[in-house]
Amino acid sequence: LDLHTLVAGAKTDAQKLELYTASRLTIDPDTRAERGYLDLLAGRLGLPDALVDHVEATVSAAKVPAGSAPSSPW
Repeated sequence: LDLHTLVAGAKTDAQKLELYTASRLTIDPDTRAERGYLDLLAGRLGLPDALVDHVEATVSAAKVPAGSAPSSPW
């Protein structure tokens, strides 16, 4: 599946946001290529920078480091 086809499938703003968020949840951008893909995807989807920054902050805050279990409030 190429990027053009992927982006073309997202018709509504909600679908575009979901596509970007799902990609960001899947990809931990620790290389230039990964960061470049996410930036390209956001640009092709026409997502505002402020929205992309919000998704980034939300995903980063929600991710648990590998090997760590979330702490239980009990």
